[in-house]
Amino acid sequence: MSARILTRLLTAANWRLAILALLMASLLVPIIVPAGFFFPYVAPRNIFFRVVTELGALVVVWALCFGNEELDLRYEPIFWSLITFAAVALLSALFSPAREHSLFGDFERMGGVWAWLHLALFFLLLRTVRDQEWSWILNAALMVSVVVSANAVLDHSAGGVAEPASATVGNAGLLAAYLLFGIALAGYLASTSVRFRLLYLAAAGFDLLGLVYADNRSTVIGLAFGAVTGSVLFALLRTAGRRRWIALAGTIALVLVAGGVTAVIRAFPSGALTRGAPAVLQRLALTNPAGADESRTMQWRAAIDGFKDRPLLGYGLENHNLVWSAHLDPGIYRLDTDVFDRTHNQYLELLATTGFLGTVAFCGIWLAIAVTLIRAYQDERISAASMAVLGGLQVAYATFLFFWFVDLNSTMLWILFAALIASRENPLGVVRTAVERSRVPRGVGVAVTAASLLLVAVALYSEAYTPLRANIALAKVDASRGSVSQTLAEFHILAAAPGHQTAHTPLVMGRYLASLRSTYPEMRRNPAERRMLEAAFAETESAFHQELHRDTLNDRLYTRQAEMLLDAASFYGSRSYIDGATASLNKAIELSPRRLEQRMLLATAYTEDGDHERARAVLEDAVKVDPDLGEPRYALAENYLGHGHSDSALTLLESSLRQRYVGAPEVYLAMGKRLEFAGRSAAAARLYSSYLEAKYTKAVWDRPGTIDKTIPTADIAVAAHLPLLYVRAQESELAIKTAAALSAFDSSRSGLVDRFVSDVGSRRRSRWVAKNSLLPCAAVRVSKSNEASTLDACGVFRKKL
Repeated sequence: MSARILTRLLTAANWRLAILALLMASLLVPIIVPAGFFFPYVAPRNIFFRVVTELGALVVVWALCFGNEELDLRYEPIFWSLITFAAVALLSALFSPAREHSLFGDFERMGGVWAWLHLALFFLLLRTVRDQEWSWILNAALMVSVVVSANAVLDHSAGGVAEPASATVGNAGLLAAYLLFGIALAGYLASTSVRFRLLYLAAAGFDLLGLVYADNRSTVIGLAFGAVTGSVLFALLRTAGRRRWIALAGTIALVLVAGGVTAVIRAFPSGALTRGAPAVLQRLALTNPAGADESRTMQWRAAIDGFKDRPLLGYGLENHNLVWSAHLDPGIYRLDTDVFDRTHNQYLELLATTGFLGTVAFCGIWLAIAVTLIRAYQDERISAASMAVLGGLQVAYATFLFFWFVDLNSTMLWILFAALIASRENPLGVVRTAVERSRVPRGVGVAVTAASLLLVAVALYSEAYTPLRANIALAKVDASRGSVSQTLAEFHILAAAPGHQTAHTPLVMGRYLASLRSTYPEMRRNPAERRMLEAAFAETESAFHQELHRDTLNDRLYTRQAEMLLDAASFYGSRSYIDGATASLNKAIELSPRRLEQRMLLATAYTEDGDHERARAVLEDAVKVDPDLGEPRYALAENYLGHGHSDSALTLLESSLRQRYVGAPEVYLAMGKRLEFAGRSAAAARLYSSYLEAKYTKAVWDRPGTIDKTIPTADIAVAAHLPLLYVRAQESELAIKTAAALSAFDSSRSGLVDRFVSDVGSRRRSRWVAKNSLLPCAAVRVSKSNEASTLDACGVFRKKL
């Protein structure tokens, strides 16, 4: 009886309806942004997508086992190319130094082999769709893209033109790639429907507007290449009439206009055309691969070096961070963050992470799509217009990936279009009514279904429920909105979670413990809080050990572990934790010898431990890593200053300022006072002047008005003291010029500055020589009307130098 009921439920109409419903649900991925998640734009939508595809696969298995259906994959080159790539990626992951990370990714990306297996499964589900059902899927996908575009337009309207729109995707570049597919959806539907063509073209225009508001250069370049390619295909394939050349001529004209505007903006960056041009064209015109955009090319060079390390199978998917750590270019510190987990070139990333075999397999997917598309046209299953749209889209997305990377929002639509192309070439799909009744015993079908049900249940628990629970707990720790006891209770969940996406877990736990450092003495005195914090340290240390076991070459993990151990040393007062921290930092330096963070932290650890000689040696090595960086020079200057090496400290401070690195004002004040004690007022003046220039630019000497940011009291004191140093050195011109800086820092002192300038210009310097500040510090003791900042600024130089 139960078998009969199941058979009736799984008739062709019912199981196909279930698949269609699940596929349409999957299209909602770009607008799934629930609150309370760690990386809310990534983790929940990826988990949702995987659950949907796994349930869809279970429906197909049931239909094959209990319905009169059979699976036919003989004519599916795209599917087999996806499986081949996933297989090669799996092989690469098995030999990867970070196997689990390569297999399952992390919460920030949710990629890896597991993601590609689900994309292949998504393709298989789409290939069960019949011709009459494709319109439902395509129109649903287009409607979702219009919703996302509307959100982008609202973002732009609310935020103005300063920031690119990111809408519900959370990243402007990934939004633009998604809307690129939205435009292609509308274009394809317009090519197949005369009745609603204008409506579809309007939707394409709206998605284009959202794409423009995303301000993404890569997508615009891809769109231009794709449009030209599509126009050429249309002109070559459409045999009748001269009108076939209109689209090509119009497209080329638009591309030339956009290129011309970009060229004018580049030549006249402050011209009227620049101010009125779309922001994306301004960004495109100002692209500088040898300047602000060099961080991308640095990643490309690192990926090529990573490929040389492991040419056959690479480091494993999702492991560009290991490639970057091993081949980090210190020049990145002058441009951008030193943390990169993506190459921003999908092809080079695959070359480094999956090696030669993985790159060839990925290119095989494109080849299978191209061959299938050509066959579909030759079989007259698609028109010249549809061929132009589908072919142009592939070129556009391939161009985009030259500067970016795959992402669920856009890649799932790439798979959708691949399945659409396959359905045009082979309309029968992969699940067909069996010609002959199966001779397989019914018990085999029951066993296969039961095994599939068990497999899906395990997958839903281990790769959906478990990471979802851990993600929510991690979000609570990261946000730390609750009490300390409530937040630390989440540590128990994280410590017990057996999930795979754990790359951020120890980092977030350690960061939260560091935020409590000021309360350590108080918590030590409370027995309950002490036990609670001791358990948290133990769980965090365990999380670090587990993750380091999974990802042995990740230098940042060792660095963050060292930070946690230094916090533990502060809490317990134990020497063993300091030794553990220094060991972890030395390991991090060994793994990434050109990254500065671990060297700077190691020097700080030695300094706090009283080992100043070792700290100096570490900082000297840090300076050698890249002599053009200012931060290590500043830190070494602090070390020298603390041990009486004033001349060496001065040289390093001046060189760090030339590299545009500015440290704490107290260090420059201390150095300047030593110089003044030694009678070197001119040297002190040069140091103070360089400090103000580096921090506020040379505009401080041009009396530009008030500076639009908070100014520390020490800086006001320096600005008020500097002109007097030049007076003592008889540098009247410099004294007058630097006095103007006080007006920039405190506009209420303009009258005082004018009086000083008048006296110095009239050679009446005597009244100022004995002063330490242009501020009326003598009146401070009796006047109650002065601001606190003025009182403090006077106090900085009130003591005899």
